[in-house]
Amino acid sequence: MNLRPSKPTISVLILMALCSFLLFLRIYKTGTFLGLFLVWNLFLAITPIIFIFLAKKIHDNFGFKKLSLKIAIIGLMTTWLLFFPNSPYIITDLMHLGHLPKNLLWFDSVGIFITALTGLIVGLYSMYNFQSLSKKLFGSTIAWFLVISSAILSGFGLYLGRFARFNSWDLFSNPAHLIKQSLVETNNPLAIQTTLVFSIVLIGLYLSFYNLISLRHENIKNA
Repeated sequence: MNLRPSKPTISVLILMALCSFLLFLRIYKTGTFLGLFLVWNLFLAITPIIFIFLAKKIHDNFGFKKLSLKIAIIGLMTTWLLFFPNSPYIITDLMHLGHLPKNLLWFDSVGIFITALTGLIVGLYSMYNFQSLSKKLFGSTIAWFLVISSAILSGFGLYLGRFARFNSWDLFSNPAHLIKQSLVETNNPLAIQTTLVFSIVLIGLYLSFYNLISLRHENIKNA
């Protein structure tokens, strides 16, 4: 059995190690734990890729014919969607720079940027795997539809997280309130604006990421 981690896994571990180093360096230099919230946000950011990897693993090992397997795979893919907004969410943590000490603003900018970049890369890679699995299950056209829809829903999820102050766990702890408030927020101009902007950004970033990954695969085939 090959226990060696894949190159994408190694890349994620390198980024997470860099984030941890910057955070612990700040704690060591300042003696405060300000910014520790990024650890939790980063954990949530990498959660989606776990669900989509589990879904792919089940599909690759057992297929998609039995009803129980279909329920498990689609359930994991749905859970991926629920947690996916956590991946790009750290970008909005840049708002905290205005409340942080001015003498460390340059350092905190780097720290939050690297953490946000890590979450974003992991999120885009998880979306790529989501599309890959969706393509196997439903075909290319539906897979692209699901990706675009996921980006739009995630844009709204980012609004709910940053401005309405909900998180993914609320869907399990208080689903009725979350759904009710989400419907109310659809009439909020700020919700519409932020959803539109975040959706366009996510779609643009993913299309760029998708083409870079596809180009790499083409180069391997042509080598």
